[in-house]
Amino acid sequence: LALAGFGSKAGVVPVHVWLPRAHPAAPSHVSALMSAAMVKLGIYGVLRVCLDLMGGGPLWWGAVLVGVGAATALTGVLYALVDDDLKRLLAYSTVENVGLIFLGLGAGFLFLSLAQPEAAALSFAAALLHVVNHAAFKGVLFLGAGSVLHATGERNMNRLGGLVKRMPWTAATFLVGSLAIAALPPFNGFVSEWLLFQSFLPGVASSRASIAIVLTLGVGALALTGGLAAATFVKAFGIPFLAIARSGHAAQAHEAAWPMRLGMTALALACPLRAILTIPVLSTINGVLAGLAGMPPASASFALGLTVQTPHDMARVSPIAIMAVLTGVLVASWLAVRVAARRSCRITETWGCGRITQTPRMEYTSTAFAEPLRRIFGELYRPTDDVSIVVHPDAPYHVRAMTFRTELHPWFQRMLYGPLIRATQAAAGCVRALQSGSINAYLAYIVGVLVVLLGLVIGF
Repeated sequence: LALAGFGSKAGVVPVHVWLPRAHPAAPSHVSALMSAAMVKLGIYGVLRVCLDLMGGGPLWWGAVLVGVGAATALTGVLYALVDDDLKRLLAYSTVENVGLIFLGLGAGFLFLSLAQPEAAALSFAAALLHVVNHAAFKGVLFLGAGSVLHATGERNMNRLGGLVKRMPWTAATFLVGSLAIAALPPFNGFVSEWLLFQSFLPGVASSRASIAIVLTLGVGALALTGGLAAATFVKAFGIPFLAIARSGHAAQAHEAAWPMRLGMTALALACPLRAILTIPVLSTINGVLAGLAGMPPASASFALGLTVQTPHDMARVSPIAIMAVLTGVLVASWLAVRVAARRSCRITETWGCGRITQTPRMEYTSTAFAEPLRRIFGELYRPTDDVSIVVHPDAPYHVRAMTFRTELHPWFQRMLYGPLIRATQAAAGCVRALQSGSINAYLAYIVGVLVVLLGLVIGF
């Protein structure tokens, strides 16, 4: 019951359907707060009840949470990948990240039931670290989407494009958030997803076949989600911000005001800073977990304050070293390009397969970008496609116009909530017949109920 209630608030499958509807309707700064903080209260509730009050529970609790987390993560990222609405894409991405967090919680409960408190502490710490990191990069992404909506009046990515030239601050901060949520180094999303992956490995090598199978499937779900998330945010950044404007609204866009830029910049800077400060953040999380359900005070050790090391030295990572190396490579690449540009630089039109000028019709759209993966997962999406062709009346092989329409109906709404809503509406229609508007009829209902209740009392 705790999972059903708090899971609804967090947005786990199949009670996630409110999230993609709520975020596009809410103001973008409210969406940022909802995604960064409000849905996390559901995760807090699950931990508080199941870990603090009940002490961990039986083995099947953890298996259920791993399954729910895997289904939530994959469902969220698959629908984010094919959505053309920028804010709804980010809402589905929140569903995906909640699924990743539940994967870590499920692994933690599994390890607790197996009397492996050290491995459990690592799993819980990885999940809570991702809670903290997700708040930063999803906050900047929603604020960036709000800046785009404010400047263009558009959420449909197919009507955007070229915004990097008109909104450089928004583009830069949105790019940082996209890299972080795609779990690319040196940003905070990479650190927490790396630690989440490492926390599964003790269970993969378990002597109990059922545990090994469950956690191996969890690792596979985590890997597949990570790859699809990278493709999703290549689309989320590339389609709106790169290439040529696809509409007049995008062509006339303007940069956000300074207060809006300040909020986006602060959260964008938090993404690399939280990667650098992984060790103090993890130390705080370890202190919170210490003693709960018999867990030890430390789930990961630190070497010289620079390296995060998992128990038994199974793996280690240094966010600061990664940051230093990648920064050096970036600076060296920039200097090399500058030196090469001074020697010979020629600016010309992009090659357009023989066309003289480029037009927006030659660009990838959001729908086209996702089409290959939509075909791969077509059995899940079950899209409705419609192609209309207008030909010349005297020359049937001469096509005047071609129109393609596609529409996706999410599986859960079509198969689960659709029949439920129809049944509720039918029941409401039957009850409506009782609402005659007559006071005498209503008094008769009351008298009839009293007679039935008195009869039951006398009979029993």
